[in-house]
Amino acid sequence: MVTNIQTSNEYLIALKTAKQLINQSQETFLRSANRISMEVRLELGKIIDENSIKHAWGRSVLETFSKDLSILFPNNTGFSARNLAYMRQFYNEYSQCHELLIFAKEVNWRTNIVIMTKVKNPSARLFYLKMAVESMCSREVIATQISAMAYESSFLEDKKHNFVRTLSQVQAEKAENMLKSSYFFEVTEGLALTRPLQEKQIEDNMVSRIKDVIMMFGTGFSFMGNQYSITVGQNIYRIDLLFFNRITQSLVAVELKMSHFQVEYAAKMNLYLKLLDEKVKLPYENNSIGLILCADRNDIEVDYILPDLNRPIGVAELKLSKILPDELTGKLPDPEILKAKLLQIESIRNN
Repeated sequence: MVTNIQTSNEYLIALKTAKQLINQSQETFLRSANRISMEVRLELGKIIDENSIKHAWGRSVLETFSKDLSILFPNNTGFSARNLAYMRQFYNEYSQCHELLIFAKEVNWRTNIVIMTKVKNPSARLFYLKMAVESMCSREVIATQISAMAYESSFLEDKKHNFVRTLSQVQAEKAENMLKSSYFFEVTEGLALTRPLQEKQIEDNMVSRIKDVIMMFGTGFSFMGNQYSITVGQNIYRIDLLFFNRITQSLVAVELKMSHFQVEYAAKMNLYLKLLDEKVKLPYENNSIGLILCADRNDIEVDYILPDLNRPIGVAELKLSKILPDELTGKLPDPEILKAKLLQIESIRNN
């Protein structure tokens, strides 16, 4: 009888509902707890700042304050002198910035420290805070995005596309905001010493770490598949990576080219977008958008071909960071030492 109930549709619906309720309540609790802990850090920062100004608290007093708090709260490891200094910095730099503070309270403290110490521009800080909130990504991912200058690539650097000509004004603005001038991706250890890296290797690496790739592209991306095939008559066309973007409400086709941009890449993408719109796109979705990632954007040829295409296409550079395998880490010479040695050898030769 119990087995029959467990397999019944009503029971499974009830179990799914209970699971969703518990998951939502846990997420709400964690967010609420994080918000409270951030407010406590803000107030501690205020206490330290006011006393530092009024009573000339220096480093030694801060260290004493740290030790006393650790004695009072032995189960809390967050009261180191450095952490207290960060709290003071957090109070000084965020307390008067209402929008920054709203998002900072939704992000864990360690991620806040990374953003606060590595990014000084308020607009850039807000960009990375929103990224952390919307994607719930780790501190390491945010640090990588900062190193890759994701903010600059999204808003400050020159972007290459034909969106204004091929999309409505509203859709063109959304697509332009989605596009970056360059993308930064860390290949995994297995590819670190491969030269040159092949497009299929990069694609496979991206698919195996699709969460990192979605973070690289930005907000609203959902992965639909790699080598996505579309059949037309006897021909089969394959798109390297296919996504759906919730912001633009459109399919986004991505082609990887580990070389400088060539005109035929855009022509091929134009065909892919036509096929996607005719055979894959749903009636209520917007026209598909293409993104060509190249090792070298080759702006002259990009500017030459994009205006003549009737499908929305963006071209950007893909920058790769190669991580050495664990077994080689620490066993290769330091680059600066090696450079100095080479200069020394060159000097001896010249003399």
